[in-house]
Amino acid sequence: EAKLSDAAKIARVNVDTWKSTYQGILPPPQLALVTFPDRKHYAREIIKSADKDIVVAEIESGKIVGFAAFGPERAGGLPFKGELYVIYVLKSFQRKGIGSRLLAAVRKKLLEKGIHSFMVWALHDNPYQRFYQTLGGTIVYTRTLDIEGFKTLERAYGWWDITTMFQENQYRNHML
Repeated sequence: EAKLSDAAKIARVNVDTWKSTYQGILPPPQLALVTFPDRKHYAREIIKSADKDIVVAEIESGKIVGFAAFGPERAGGLPFKGELYVIYVLKSFQRKGIGSRLLAAVRKKLLEKGIHSFMVWALHDNPYQRFYQTLGGTIVYTRTLDIEGFKTLERAYGWWDITTMFQENQYRNHML
């Protein structure tokens, strides 16, 4: 679980991963909207929140290489009780099971709060949508997102019952 002192490290992962993921997908002005000061403030606000959380992936040196922020579903009116706000893993640490471990930690925390369903929004051109699909997420909504004048599609992946995630022999390549 993240501490306030982790906010700067979380912000660095957020900015670096945002840029490496969306370079060539979003125009430069929209890519530049995610800044270190804003992301540090975002991380601090979630860490201080009573109903939202951040879990981190840390290596032995103490460097944070990934994180996931989550809490109650924010849009309102959707049938999912929880929402994965963001999940980011530094490019050099991807494909090592870190994202799956972060999602497993999110699942555990949500279940502890009595939340059994959740969703995540992903840009239509996000190259990592397969991650959500492999872990059992299905597309449940699509909407148009306007990022400072740049319109793109965003998909919501949903899990109706997270108690079945990570069961033995299910999603074999992502077992913990």
